[in-house]
Parts: sequence; structure tokens; C-alpha cells
Amino acid sequence: MIIAVILMMKMMTTWKKIWRMKMMNNILRFIGVNRDTRTAGPGKRLEFFTKGCIRGVIAPCQGCFNESTWTFEGHYREMTVAEVVDVCHETAWNRQVTFCGGEPILQAKSIAQVAKRLKELDPTFHFVMYTAYKLDTLMKYGLKFTWLPKHGEGMKQALIKYCSGFMPWPNKIEFTILTPEDVKELMKYIDLIVDGDYQYDKRLTKATYMHEGWFIGSANQRVINCRKTLEEDNLSYWPADEYNEYIHSVVVPCKCCGHHTRRGFCSDLCQKRFSAREEELKLLGGA
Repeated sequence: MIIAVILMMKMMTTWKKIWRMKMMNNILRFIGVNRDTRTAGPGKRLEFFTKGCIRGVIAPCQGCFNESTWTFEGHYREMTVAEVVDVCHETAWNRQVTFCGGEPILQAKSIAQVAKRLKELDPTFHFVMYTAYKLDTLMKYGLKFTWLPKHGEGMKQALIKYCSGFMPWPNKIEFTILTPEDVKELMKYIDLIVDGDYQYDKRLTKATYMHEGWFIGSANQRVINCRKTLEEDNLSYWPADEYNEYIHSVVVPCKCCGHHTRRGFCSDLCQKRFSAREEELKLLGGA
């Protein structure tokens, strides 16, 4: 009995030390970034690929195109929130940014900080994020995961940095990656979330690669309007196939940001940004 109490006290001491270290972290891990991609949300977007996916390690989605992002080990670029903010502010010429993966929701606390700071700098920033998890479930229960040694040291160390809290045991660690409050905080700053796992048998296109302008992979996924969902306290979303049909048959996308409009540009600001980008590309030889 005494030994058990001593062991528990040591575990709690370790937990408190790691907790204090974790609270100081505000990092993100990426495996890649694309500029001016047209398949990651409305318009041309700055697209970040986050590193690590629990499902990819345990039971990956069939047909996932991004196998290199699953593992928590291997190469990645670690950046602070401030560094990501700087990159977005300097590089996202039309203020359109997407976080995909991997599984971005694991890094939701840091992503929320990035989006918040950028919207404070410029409210026209627009964010899209993908997650294989159902958003309404996350809003109700948060995200928890029990790590076992078979999942690898890389996953453990990453989740320690990302999570809201954890409890270590001799042969496992119980992680609270996100609380419901964390999820709702993220939704304050992310405009659209595409939720649901990619299901190969429900793929929306028979083409090898995604059509330009499409950014939802399978019919089970949903495009969720975060702001409206929070305001109405009820999930506001488009089914993937309906959304694709709507944006390609009903509306004309703004040439700058890609959002719905009835004319060439959403606003004078979008027209100015587009013209500036065209001049920049001319200097680069039309790249």
C-alpha cells in the first residue's frame, strides 16, 4: 500500500512538471506548405500540411493521398505561433489560408492562436481547416486518446505539446487533447471546417486528381460554417456533394479570394489585391 502511494505521488509530481512545460509551448509542426493551391478551399490558398495523424498510425483512411503526414516521427518543421503568423501575413496575398494534414485538430490550440492573431491584424483573413473527426461530437465531448507504447514515442511527445491535459500511468497515458471549450474557441476564428474521414467508396470525382476548385474528397464529408454554428447553437453545414454542385453551377467565384459573388470581385480590396499579385507574377516571369 505504501509503495503504491509513493508511486502515485511520483507520477503526480512528473505530471505537474510536464504540465508546466507544456503550458509554455505554442508550437506547430508541419511537413509541407503549398502556395496558391486551388484544391484546399475557395480561391487560391496558402496551404499548410500538419505533421501527425492518430488515425493514420492506427487505422488510416483508405485512399488517403497524404501518407507521409501520418507518422509523428521523421522530418518536420517546428514553428512558433508567431512565426506562422509572420509567414501567413507576408505570403497569403489574398488572405486565404488552409490547414490540412495529417490531422490539424490535434494542433487546434495553436492553430486557434494563429487565426486569432491574423484576424486581429487583418479581419479579411479567411481560414479553412480539415478534420477526420465529426465536429458536433468534438463540440460535445472534446477529443481524448489513450496512448500506449505501441503507438510510438514520437506520438507521445507530440501529444504532450499539443494537448489540454494528460494523466500518465505505468503503461499508458490518458490524453485530453481538446476540451469542448477548446473546440469552440477554435471555431471563433476558423471560417469553414471540412469534417469527416475520407471514404474512398464515396469519392466525389472519378478523376485521378481533385478538380480545380474542389476541396472536399468524399460525399460523407461536410462543409461547416463555424460562425453560424456558434451563433445559432446548431450545426450549420453543406453536404459535400451539394456544396460542390452549388459553387460550380450557381455562383461566380471572386477572382481574388474565390468566395461567392455575382461579379468578378467581392470588393475593391479584392480587385486591388488581385492586380498587385498579377504584377508580382509578371516580375517573376509569370510563375
